[in-house]
Amino acid sequence: MVTAPEHIDVPVGFDVPDGWRAADPDDTGAAFVLVKDGDRTDFTPNVTIGVLRRDDDADIDTVAAESVRRLAASVLEVSVVDKQDVGNDRAPGIAQVVRLRTEDGVLVQSQVHLTIPLGDAPHDRLVVELACTCRPEQAQDVIPDFQLLVASFHIRQGEIP
Repeated sequence: MVTAPEHIDVPVGFDVPDGWRAADPDDTGAAFVLVKDGDRTDFTPNVTIGVLRRDDDADIDTVAAESVRRLAASVLEVSVVDKQDVGNDRAPGIAQVVRLRTEDGVLVQSQVHLTIPLGDAPHDRLVVELACTCRPEQAQDVIPDFQLLVASFHIRQGEIP
């Protein structure tokens, strides 16, 4: 079972890189959205952070594949160009780079999927998706900021629901 993000009150913390600001998540399904200030191109780089509670037996590979399938429903073409395991056996994760072809051109999305075990139930966990989307020519400036944000991401101690 997957619980919708709006039903989860998770005390997360992360550092917002210089030059980024919060934006309204609107209908993105994300808990947080950040956009890069001052970018005057036809596409504003953005970071989304989503949190779901899952108690099914889907592994982290399945979770990452679900993300790609969701993207495929809204773009012309999607392909995973790089994928790496992160985390550990208790809290596995995946980092992947996805190429998106839209009607307006090509985008690159860097995704990090993390799991946070809850209690002793083997499948009860939070699944966090951090994603940074930009044009390929913006990646050199944007991805280092995203990496800093991911490295700073945490659940505030003693406050897991």
